Amino acid sequence: MWIGCVVVVSSACGGGSSDAEPSRPPESSSGAESETATEPTSGADEAGTETAQEGGIGVLAQHGQRYWGVYVLVAAAGAPELEQAAAPLRTRGAHVSVGELGCDEGAPEALGAGADTHAVSVHFTSRADADRFAATLERPPRGIVEVTVRCAD
Repeated sequence: MWIGCVVVVSSACGGGSSDAEPSRPPESSSGAESETATEPTSGADEAGTETAQEGGIGVLAQHGQRYWGVYVLVAAAGAPELEQAAAPLRTRGAHVSVGELGCDEGAPEALGAGADTHAVSVHFTSRADADRFAATLERPPRGIVEVTVRCAD
């Protein structure tokens, strides 16, 4: 699969023929197509943990289910730090949750924060997987908590 950004300069912008074939980006020097971290994979993720969904770190949390949440950051709703913390995790392919801490039953109490504060978290089916993921973070997480997810659809 080829994914990239191409800037095409052609006469099409100035009224050239609409019958022209679309431009294709040049092949890389090795001739191989590039792959992205979002393509499905199987086996272990970069934290060495088995994932519940293909191609991602952690699980897509389901309403009413119990998980181990790795809480990377807790902050006020709308704080820019939330997206700053979430972006690199998404780049790594993590199933990131950004939202009200109170949606994860047990998290506000365990983390000493209000239910209306927001958090950046990644959920796992086992404590061992959560610990392995936490060990890959640049900074220690705010906490690792066993929770019941209440706001997922």
